[in-house]
Amino acid sequence: MTLIKYAIFILLPLYVGIISFAVRAEQHVERVGILLPPTTMVQSAGYYMAQHKGFFKQQGLDIDLRSSRSRQSITQAVDDGDAEYGVSNAEVLIAKAKGRALVAVAVLFQHSPAALLVLKNKGMNKLADLNDKRVLLLPEFQDIEVISLLRKYHIQSINISSPSVTRGMTILVNNQFDALSINLTRGPYNAVRQGVEPIIFLPKEYGIDFYSGILFTNEQEANTHPERVAAVRTAVLQGWGYALTHTEETLDVLLGLSQLPSSSSLDDARNKMKYQLITMRDFILPDFVPLGYINQQHLLDMQQQLIEFDLIAQGSDFSQFIYIPPRAKIDWQVWGVWAKVIVATLLFNGVWLCYLLMINQRLKREVRERKRAEQHVRYAAMHDNLTGLANRALLMDTLEHILPLAQNGKISPVLLFMDLDRFKQVNDRYGHAAGDELLIAVALRISRLLGAPGELLTRLGGDEFVILLPNADLQYAAQLSDKIERTLLQSFALSVCNVSIGISIGYSIYHSNMSADELLTGADNKMYAIKSEHHQKRKKIVC
Repeated sequence: MTLIKYAIFILLPLYVGIISFAVRAEQHVERVGILLPPTTMVQSAGYYMAQHKGFFKQQGLDIDLRSSRSRQSITQAVDDGDAEYGVSNAEVLIAKAKGRALVAVAVLFQHSPAALLVLKNKGMNKLADLNDKRVLLLPEFQDIEVISLLRKYHIQSINISSPSVTRGMTILVNNQFDALSINLTRGPYNAVRQGVEPIIFLPKEYGIDFYSGILFTNEQEANTHPERVAAVRTAVLQGWGYALTHTEETLDVLLGLSQLPSSSSLDDARNKMKYQLITMRDFILPDFVPLGYINQQHLLDMQQQLIEFDLIAQGSDFSQFIYIPPRAKIDWQVWGVWAKVIVATLLFNGVWLCYLLMINQRLKREVRERKRAEQHVRYAAMHDNLTGLANRALLMDTLEHILPLAQNGKISPVLLFMDLDRFKQVNDRYGHAAGDELLIAVALRISRLLGAPGELLTRLGGDEFVILLPNADLQYAAQLSDKIERTLLQSFALSVCNVSIGISIGYSIYHSNMSADELLTGADNKMYAIKSEHHQKRKKIVC
C-alpha cells in the first residue's frame, strides 16, 4: 500500500505537467506565412524539412509555406502584411533603402549562387564582350548580383526580363539571347546534360559577393512578436541543418511534394535535386559558418557597393535592420510542476546517481583525451604544420582511393605541380621567418581560387605545392593555372617588405594504368621544364 502511495506521489505531478504542457501548447499554436522565392524546391529545402519533421510545430507554429509568383515582389508582400516572412536576396537591402520597414532575421547562403552564362562558341570569352548583347534576366531585382556585375564594369547590355520566354540553353543555342542569368546550383548541370560548353561569369570572382537566401520579416512583426520571430528562426535553422545532413530523406520529401507522374521522371528529378542539394553546400558553407549568421561588416560592404552601382541612395537608413533575438522567458507556471517531479526523483536516486555520474565523467574524460590525442596525431600525420594544407601522405592516400574510379573511366584526375619562382632569394635575403610568411600567404591565395568539390591543395615541402583535380580536363586545368599565375604575380606585403615572385606550373592527366607516383612524377617533370624557361627571364625581388 505504501508503494502505491509513493507511486501516486511521483507519477501524478508528472501526468499533470504533461497534460498542462499539451493544453498550453495547443492553445498557443500560431499560424504565420512564409513567402518563398520562385526557385526550385531544393533551394527552399530547409523550410520544407522544418515543416515535414515538425520543427515548426515544436515551436508552437502553424506555417503556411507559399511560393511567390515570378513577378511578385516578396519584399512588398511582407511589408504590406500579405505574409509575415519572406525569403529573398540582396533585393531586401534595396527595399529597405526605399523605405520599406523590413528586418533581416537570418542568412542561409553566405555566397550567392547567381551567375551569368554564355556559350563558348559564340565569341564572348570575357565580360567586356557582352557590350550591346541581349541578356535574359529574372524580373525586378531577382538577379541583383548579375545587375551589379554589369554596372560595376559598365557593360551596356540589353537586359530583358520576360515571363513568356522559356529559360534554358535552347534560347542561347538558337541565338534568341546572347547571355542568360542562372543559379549555379542547377545551371551547369543542365548545360552539361544538353551537350553545350558554357562560360560562366561568377560575380563573386569579380568582387560582387552578396548574401542570398535572406529570411526577413517586417518591423511590426519583429516589434510585436519578438518571441515568434525567434521561434521561426530556430525552426528554419533546424530544418536547414537537417536537410543538409540527411540528403536521401530530404530528396524523398521533396519528390513527394513535387508529385511527378512516372518513375523515369522521378529518377531524373532525383538526380537533378541531389546535384543541387550537394552543390548548395559550397554557397551555404555549413561546415565553416553557423547557419543563419549575419556579419555586420559584410552587410555594410554590400550596402556600399549598391550605393556605388547607383542601386540605392547615399545615406539610406539601415538602422535596426538585423534582428536581435530576445532573451528567453521562463514560464514558471509550467515548469513549476516539472520542478516538483525533478526534485522528488533526485531525492529518491540522489546518492546512487552522484556515484554513477562521477564514474561516468571520469570515463568520458579519459575517452575524450584519448580521442583528442588520436585526432591530433592523425591530423599532424596528414597535414603540413606551417600552412595547414594537406601533405604528401594525404595526397597519396587520396590518389590511391580515387585511381580505381579513374581506371573504370568514371573520373579523370589531373595533377598541377607548382614551384615558386624566386622563393630562395626571399629566404636568403630576409630569413626563414619571411619565407614562412610568404608560404602561408601563397597557400591562402591559391586556396581562395579553389572551390569545386574534391579539389585538394597540398604542400609537398619547401616551396612545392600540388593541386589534385579529381575530375577535370586540360582546359579547366589551364584556366586554373592561369588564375594562379596572375594571382601570384601580385606583390606580397610581408612584414619586412613587399616582394614579387612568380610560379612555375606543370600538369599531368591520368592515363590508363598509371600509378599515383607516375601521375605525380609526370606533373613534376613538366613543371621543371617550364621552370627552366622561367630561369631564362628571371626577375629580381621587388622590395
